[in-house]
Amino acid sequence: MQILDKKSMLLFVSCWLLLAILSLPSGASAAPGPQVSDAGAVFSDTFPLIENQFAVRQAHLAYLAVKEEVGMQATIRYIAAHNGSTGTLSTLMMKTGTSGLAIISAGSDRVLDEELENLRGFTRSFRGETDLQMTVIHGHTDELRAYVQSSVEGSDELQLHLDKYWRVRENTELAAFDLRVSRVQETIATLRENGYEITPAQEKLEEIVTMRTELATALRTRNNAGIELSHKKIHAISLEYARIIQILKSTGSSDSRLGQNIDQGIRVMTRSGMVNANLDQNGINTTHAKELVIQGKTQILAAQNFSRDHDEDGARAVLSDFRDTLKALRDTYRGILVREDLSQPVAQGVLSVAQALDITAAQMGAEIR
Repeated sequence: MQILDKKSMLLFVSCWLLLAILSLPSGASAAPGPQVSDAGAVFSDTFPLIENQFAVRQAHLAYLAVKEEVGMQATIRYIAAHNGSTGTLSTLMMKTGTSGLAIISAGSDRVLDEELENLRGFTRSFRGETDLQMTVIHGHTDELRAYVQSSVEGSDELQLHLDKYWRVRENTELAAFDLRVSRVQETIATLRENGYEITPAQEKLEEIVTMRTELATALRTRNNAGIELSHKKIHAISLEYARIIQILKSTGSSDSRLGQNIDQGIRVMTRSGMVNANLDQNGINTTHAKELVIQGKTQILAAQNFSRDHDEDGARAVLSDFRDTLKALRDTYRGILVREDLSQPVAQGVLSVAQALDITAAQMGAEIR
């Protein structure tokens, strides 16, 4: 008869989930993979690789607890059949069952963590007592392993908990996915309302949405590898989406850029008017320059009105004409600098405004194209 030594006992333990319970971390996710805490009310632009949803974790731990209990029941029957002592084992099994019920009724992660610690303690004690009893009865390692495995695989109760776990996981993960999509849609809608160009972000969101079918299929078929792959794909696309959003927010909305162009146009028209007044005092003919300033002020006022009415196209069209006015006024000042014998301070003032007109026209051209 084969004697169960310590090494064999460790092999026996692996035949059900004792080691899984012992190694399961507090707050552990319901599935293998990287741990990412639930964002809760704080929402980022990325979809996590895995979310640690309470409902999924609860269903998973409930399943593990039942699996432990079924394995313990089989072990007790085996030892009892070989005239071993099962009193301590039975007590530990009942405590495991009680812990499983507490997991099912738990209302917080704190309670789940506490019960997970309890399960660890019960399984350690059960393992030690099993080691002792198997040594006393000279039990067969392979025989016990096969018996426990058969009991676990044939348990209707365990199958019900497994089905519930996958049902909860599928529903919860897809609901979380849909919620994140909804929040992203709200973000994009807000950006659109504020004048941002959201086409690239919208395209990335559509890529993410198409991944839902793949994720749902992997969940429905209970394919952990497929689920992990879907999460990785969704996460990777969401990183691209987040970069797009970051760039959008850093560059500002088209509305804000239009506003900046209008403000800059108002400033340069004001400076031009002051230069004209200074030239007049020095006896320089500024008739054409004054006409261009009046024209420019009229155009910039029209662009401002279009912008206030959220007519971006109208504002851009007027700014395009205003840009031509800026260039004409710039050339007018350049002509004055060439023709007229100006004092150094006056010439410097005209040159400074001509340069400002040139820069403003160039910047405006890049923005309103």
